[in-house]
Formats: sequence, structure tokens, C-alpha cells
Amino acid sequence: MTERVTVVTGAAGDLGGAVAARMAMRGDRVVLVDASAERLAARAAELGGGGTTSEVLDVTDESAVAAMVGRVVSRCGRIDSLFNNAGVNGGSYPIADHPLDDVRRTFEVNVFGIFLMMKHVLPVIAKAGQGWVVNTASEAGLKANERRGVYAASKAAVIQLSRAAALEYGRLGVRVNALCPGPLDGALMRRSESAMPNPEEFRNRIMAGCSLGRYGKPDEIAGFVEYLLTEAPAYLNGAMLLADGCRR
Repeated sequence: MTERVTVVTGAAGDLGGAVAARMAMRGDRVVLVDASAERLAARAAELGGGGTTSEVLDVTDESAVAAMVGRVVSRCGRIDSLFNNAGVNGGSYPIADHPLDDVRRTFEVNVFGIFLMMKHVLPVIAKAGQGWVVNTASEAGLKANERRGVYAASKAAVIQLSRAAALEYGRLGVRVNALCPGPLDGALMRRSESAMPNPEEFRNRIMAGCSLGRYGKPDEIAGFVEYLLTEAPAYLNGAMLLADGCRR
């Protein structure tokens, strides 16, 4: 076992779970964080306990985020790395038809949630003089997206928050990078497909646009996160790691 403490938000999801499993295998004390108590319990059972603990959390609630961070520090003494991954897909609408409530919810989770976790975790990591943060953005934050403009805008904001945090905390030994995955084969992608007028056509078009002809697998992308949280060169700071299988 190492002394590292890694916090993973969105841990009940496909990518969060894959990252949590990899970090636990390395010997980290992993704190699983998710809004769903039921799914979080299932994930914890899947990982088999050991050095993992669980925290049910709404990342958009600042007082709850601050309290969670306080509990982790009290229990573990430190936080060394954060996979800031909690997010929602939002709806798929033309701009003129997009309900404002969905816009607000998408930004609350994808932007405010990422921000609040960094706000309260970065100072804790900085106390140790070394640490790592990976924020989940998306390839969508780097290009135009028809019917997905709000989601894309939220992920573009994550990239800019990551760059700002990298500037502010790099000299304190904390490396902050943004992960920009392409479509992943999992529950979120299934929901995106079902929201489209023609799900099969949508899926085939995305696969055809990828050099590998398929969606990415959560564990494949989790390998990038593990690298960024452990072995990446210290000079890799404020980067946007595009992991999309080379898509058009």
C-alpha cells in the first residue's frame, strides 16, 4: 500500500469506476464519490473494500463539498490526487429549442461541480507540495457540435478552468490537466443515442468518423487518467489530453 489518497467523483459511472479500480490496484486509498447512494454502494462492493471508502455527494452543493473534503482529510490526513469526473450529458436540442432548465443543470454539474471540487481540494493537495488533478472535459469542448452546443460549452469551460488552475497551482507542485475523451461505450453514450431522432444512424456516423471504427472503452481511457495522476512528466501541466481514437 502507498500513502497516496485519491478522490474520484462520478465513481459510480463507467469511467469513474474504471479509474477507481486502477488506482486501488496501485495501492491508493481511494475515496469513491457519487450522487447516487445505491450505485455508489454497488461500486464499492465491486471493488471489494480494502482501502476504498465512499462519500455520497452532490458536487453542486458547496457546503456539502467542503464537508466531504473535511471528512476525507480528517480520516486520511491528506489528499494527493483528484479525478474530477462527475458530469451529466445534458439534453440534445437545437439552440432555439433547448430548455433553460436543462442548460442550467448541465452547467451546474459540469462546470460548477468541477469548480467547487477544485476550490476545496486544491488547497489541501498544495499543502503536501505535490499532487495531481485531472478534470474530465470532452472532445466536444474542442469543436462545433450540432444539437449538443450546451454540453460542448460546458466542457469548453472545464478546459479553461483546468488551465487557470494549472497556472495558479503549478508553482505549488500541483499539476492540473484536462482529459478530453471521445465517445465511450457506456451508459452516458446510450442515453445520448436515445435522445437523437435516429439513434442507429447517429451511432454509425460516430463510429465511421473514428479511425478505429468504434467507441472507446472506459478502461482504455482510464489508462490515460492513471498516467496523468501518477507517471506523467512534471512539466505536463495545463494540458488538454485528447483521447478520441483520432476522430474527424
